[in-house]
Amino acid sequence: MTTKEPMTPGELSADEIEIRLGDIIQFFKDSRRTLLVWTAVFLVIGAVYAFSLPNEFTSTVRVMPELKTPAGAGGLGDLKSLAGLAGVSFDNLSGTSEAIRPDLYPDIVQSVPFSLHLLQQPVTSRSNAKSQSLEQYLIQQDKSWIGSISGDGGTEETSLRPSGSALQLTKKQEELSKKVSKRVSATIDKKSGIVTITSQMPDPVVAATTANQTLNYLTTYVTNYRTGKSRKQVQFLSQQVNNARHRYQAAEFALSSYRDRNRSLFLETAKIEEQRLQADYLLAQTVYNDLSKQLEQARIKVQEESPVFQILEPAQVPLLKSGPKRTLIVLAFAAIGGILGFLYALFSSWRRYALATNVSRQTTTNRI
Repeated sequence: MTTKEPMTPGELSADEIEIRLGDIIQFFKDSRRTLLVWTAVFLVIGAVYAFSLPNEFTSTVRVMPELKTPAGAGGLGDLKSLAGLAGVSFDNLSGTSEAIRPDLYPDIVQSVPFSLHLLQQPVTSRSNAKSQSLEQYLIQQDKSWIGSISGDGGTEETSLRPSGSALQLTKKQEELSKKVSKRVSATIDKKSGIVTITSQMPDPVVAATTANQTLNYLTTYVTNYRTGKSRKQVQFLSQQVNNARHRYQAAEFALSSYRDRNRSLFLETAKIEEQRLQADYLLAQTVYNDLSKQLEQARIKVQEESPVFQILEPAQVPLLKSGPKRTLIVLAFAAIGGILGFLYALFSSWRRYALATNVSRQTTTNRI
């Protein structure tokens, strides 16, 4: 078997340079050591990085929110019938009750007030049965993973500092808020309307707990948003009913006292005073009864407008970790190492070729 002598760089002109399959194979043979070293180094780095990452556990909650409820559906029609017997009218109630749009739920979960609220909620981990806030738990996780490198003990004060109507967050609060936004999220299926709440935490118990707390916050937020005006109406009417009750009782006492003092009198002036007290008593009684009816209407309206969340799949403590994908991380690092090694070998080969070409040209010039 004979081998073809390779041509020297000086023997190749600019239009004669070509890359042959044999050259590519020879390049990889000559560079295999470099490729193996780079790949092995990045493989080790990827393995160290992958196994230094804490395990992640994911817990999900799937709920089906109420979109709208006909006013006559369910038990509300029966309530109308019963209330009609008691003299309570429901004619001023709206025909439908629509809750806040479900496609806004992900924005609520990604908001800063929600993150700050969740950071203050108590959680218990599988390794520590003592209750602590989610904020303290996340700070401990940071200290256990990178605390020895950064030296940040996480002792910065994280209490909320209000500035007028705007939120003034500390640096630590902003970091923790962003971390919560990455770990807790909500998505909605536009076809079915099902909302899925996902919580990813280093501990399975904490993941399930935060998923439930997110659902509770979401239901409370939507309920308060939907029934806010009606609840204010209930509060206002309650105060008015109390005032009307006092006036009614005072008028009743005044009329009874006057009649007790003037039983044997038959003067016209006494009768006029009694009629005046009687009119005040009837007016106070009418106002009190009307306000009481309006208060009952407002209370039932609050109940009618409260949205219903049907839990399809409750939060469960995950048994298996959802991340990190250590095998993929190691393979990705190895691939990056191989690519960098290839580029380094290619650059080294090109540099050697360029130097050889310059030397050949200088030699040819000197001969001439």
